[in-house]
Amino acid sequence: MRVNHERLQRRMAEHDLAAVATTTAENLTYLTGVESVHLGMFPHSGRAFAVLGQDTTAGAVFVCGRCEVDQFLDADEKISDAIGYGPFYREKSAGYEPDDDERLLYQVSSDFSFDDALAALADAVRRKCPGGGRVAVDEEGVPAGFITSLAELLPGCRIVPGAAHLRHVRQVKTAREQDLIAAAAAVAENAILATTAIIAEGVTERDLVREFNRSVVAQGGTPKFTLIRVGRNAVAGQRRPTDTRVHKGQTVWFDVGAVVDGYWCDIARVCSLGEPSPRVAALYAAMLAGEQAALDVARPGMTGAELFTTTVDAVREAGVPHYHRNHVGHGIGVEVYDPVLIRPGSTDELEPGTVVNIETPYYEFGLGAVHVEDPFVVEEDGNRLLTTLSRELIIAGEGR
Repeated sequence: MRVNHERLQRRMAEHDLAAVATTTAENLTYLTGVESVHLGMFPHSGRAFAVLGQDTTAGAVFVCGRCEVDQFLDADEKISDAIGYGPFYREKSAGYEPDDDERLLYQVSSDFSFDDALAALADAVRRKCPGGGRVAVDEEGVPAGFITSLAELLPGCRIVPGAAHLRHVRQVKTAREQDLIAAAAAVAENAILATTAIIAEGVTERDLVREFNRSVVAQGGTPKFTLIRVGRNAVAGQRRPTDTRVHKGQTVWFDVGAVVDGYWCDIARVCSLGEPSPRVAALYAAMLAGEQAALDVARPGMTGAELFTTTVDAVREAGVPHYHRNHVGHGIGVEVYDPVLIRPGSTDELEPGTVVNIETPYYEFGLGAVHVEDPFVVEEDGNRLLTTLSRELIIAGEGR
């Protein structure tokens, strides 16, 4: 089971919530397992929702445009009802015997009760809390006017912001989520291995990006950001890949992210064609020391700010006294930045089951970048790394 029902029910009880409703693609995936085609195609104007009542295990009401409402059949969490809105038509010829999924879809597709998303969502809320009460609606996926109009349709309910509640619940990952994050990370790790395998004299950044993306897609993932830069280009890592070619002794910087089955991976490594310069090797060793310190020291109850200080201090003590960062990691899950953020001033505390994507990047003009990044699970009796790829600096071209 992916949803942390115990944590969600406790949060709802603490805040006297009769129902919660999602509006973003990420929260819809979290509560249902559905990766919304509608929200993917129309991220600003699309509307798809999941509504849960206080008995969260009873299943969500899934709401979507009638065209894409068939996705409720892909849910891996329980769906109690599905509601389609707007015009779309699926015909059934005389004499055809539909299978079970087709029969359910025909029933939902043939209900033309709702012309728009607002009316459909209001009905879903009424189904989950017929007596009214406080309803937490994720305010991040719809304009403010939508929330106001929803409140007008539900006079017996008090609509309150829901994004922070859902983010709080998602901070502690279930065993199923931890497996999904590890599986997503494995896709990126395999793609890094496939890409480093083609690093040779004259290969371009574009070649490397193309190979990484090919590998991710071949494994069933969706590339989201593929930042692969050669040598000093890595200081401007977010720029488009170029025709810059790799030469012996140069580094190739990877900061790569993808989504697999609705869950993110975000991993960084550095590869050198042949032996790296002594300075690059020393810098990378310091970054790895910082990452390792975080893995060794992170514990339940530690704040994001405390883990930040531990990590940065370890890098400085390992030979980079001028090291500065705005953050050295973040949670990860259905969003690439889930709670907790590992930065100065963060009072959010790590909990057992929090997944931290720890990273220690260093950028320098004329050199490029050195960077290592991995996800780990915070546990009571020692933290568990969710990657298996070596965290040492990768040497390409050996034996060629």
